[in-house]
Amino acid sequence: MQADTPHPAFRNPPRILDIRQTLQAAPAETQGVACVNIPPLSFLLLADRLGELYETIFPNQPEWLDEEVVNWQDEEAVADAVGRFLSRVSVLFPVHDDIWDIDLEIIEWRLYEIPVMPFGYDDWYDDWDNFTEPVPYLLHMSHSRGDEDSPFMRDEFAGVYPDHLVPRYLEPQRLVDTLRQIEVPYPELAALPDLILMLDHNTGNAWLDVGECALADGGGYPIWSAENVAWLTGEWQKARPILDGITALLNWKNDSPEAVAEKITAVRDILLEAYERTKQDEPADTAIPATPA
Repeated sequence: MQADTPHPAFRNPPRILDIRQTLQAAPAETQGVACVNIPPLSFLLLADRLGELYETIFPNQPEWLDEEVVNWQDEEAVADAVGRFLSRVSVLFPVHDDIWDIDLEIIEWRLYEIPVMPFGYDDWYDDWDNFTEPVPYLLHMSHSRGDEDSPFMRDEFAGVYPDHLVPRYLEPQRLVDTLRQIEVPYPELAALPDLILMLDHNTGNAWLDVGECALADGGGYPIWSAENVAWLTGEWQKARPILDGITALLNWKNDSPEAVAEKITAVRDILLEAYERTKQDEPADTAIPATPA
């Protein structure tokens, strides 16, 4: 005897997406019993996981969960459903919401680790020439200047920027506080201290300190949780205006080689001003040596 139930057939159980589109009776019958197109367990687990994430991350938008009626036997349809979820998350903070490889394992990974899109620099030497000035200038200044005590160490910085040299003891990361106190001649230069900290991986903000490749190599993607989503959202709200300023600096004076040279000159000049101020403010016995450029 069949028990009465207040729930209609195929109604969504809690925390599971509607699979009515998949549970279709096959046209053929086996011994008078209609064949049911039940999706594999792996697909059903993905449906359950995606429903769980919608309820956790977007508890105030239950209609989004109700809209997801997906054929859970079709990998492309599953990828589209996950992509829609990630595109909604991208309103909160940057994530990779394009699923270019329709593979069940890759799709599943995106439902357990947050595919964040960090903006920090992966500053391996071979990539420096692909960056926009003044990033290569600052990186060369910090990492490829010769050591006066070692005649075997080539001063590559001097070879790349012979017209924009700075004193040997000028270290950009040590001048950040002083740079923030200087009245800059161009508004774009106000973001220079933030760019220096970003290249030094020392802004204190994960979106700005970590690069895409470093995050992937380190396996440091955060797991999905309401707490992590709230934290990433708050950190992105802090990072966004900083990144906007840095982007304005990078986009400034790029129209010609002459314009780029003017940009580097402006960066060098403000660094020199901060360097001189720092020397004057330090006690005589700890002052930075005044080494000629």
